[in-house]
Amino acid sequence: MKLSLISTALLAAVAEASWTKNLNYRSPSEHHPGLGVSLHKVNKRNTPTKKFSASQLNFTHGVASGDPYANSVILWTRISPQYEDVNSNSTVSGYVPLYNHGPKQVSTAPVCVNYKVSQSKDFKDCASEGTAYTSSDVDYTVKVEATGLQPFTRYYYQFTVCNSSKKSPLGRTKTAPHVNDHVSKVGLAVYSCSNYPFGFFNAYGNPARKDSVDYVIHLGDYIYEYAGDGDYGYGQSIGRVPKPEKIIYTLDDYRERHATYRSDLDLQLSHQTFPWIPVWDDHEVSDNTYRDGASELNNTEDSFVADGGVSVDQRKMNAVRAYFE
Repeated sequence: MKLSLISTALLAAVAEASWTKNLNYRSPSEHHPGLGVSLHKVNKRNTPTKKFSASQLNFTHGVASGDPYANSVILWTRISPQYEDVNSNSTVSGYVPLYNHGPKQVSTAPVCVNYKVSQSKDFKDCASEGTAYTSSDVDYTVKVEATGLQPFTRYYYQFTVCNSSKKSPLGRTKTAPHVNDHVSKVGLAVYSCSNYPFGFFNAYGNPARKDSVDYVIHLGDYIYEYAGDGDYGYGQSIGRVPKPEKIIYTLDDYRERHATYRSDLDLQLSHQTFPWIPVWDDHEVSDNTYRDGASELNNTEDSFVADGGVSVDQRKMNAVRAYFE
């Protein structure tokens, strides 16, 4: 009986560690812990018999890394199920994204992934590894911190669905120099104001194809909140209509907009090849966002009725949560 209790406790500890390994369950702000996702409530829905099989899961947006330190780096992916709902996964002509953002379905068991980090592509000697869970609560995204790394060193990383051979694309990243290191050259690619319907993101892909930089810095406006129907960019003629095809307000709206941008192959390649150091500007939320409002939204009754039926604070929370994920 004692051995059984110990085994149960160990399994519970492993499960808790796997949930907490995924940083996306945390609050985007240390000053607002209430914006985090309650792991206790998520875990209460856990029904192991209803978990997704590896064949039902897909790495829908490739992989990414960022926030490099001398001894650590953040790794990211999204591992999502494909539902049989005909309305959310139907075959259409023209613009067909790989990700699924149909009717909301709440997961009842965690999606489990392992990750490995190594200086070699064959992962013969792992510098860091671990296991993390994800769920519908964070849009099936995974964000982990690989630690114990060497400064200013190139690493390869990969995610694998637990107990399977389904792997993510192979990612590459690089740690930052140590604060006291003398480095003669650091290559940076700097971007801002990336509006999907304006054109193709070939500028993201060129440094990756040339392997000409160490890090990517994005100064903000990673996405735009507009409908893209001519209000600020018109992508119909080149097949670059941002989803959803409207001005975005809700959490699902912002998640789907980020997913549209991440369908661009050059953006995927840049994220897969280099660690990113991003900051936001205003359009990650909306045009000219400030503390109490934005150019098209403020905390008045008229604005609430006319501009999306959402408060300024709620829209900000939706946008920041999606950006954080």
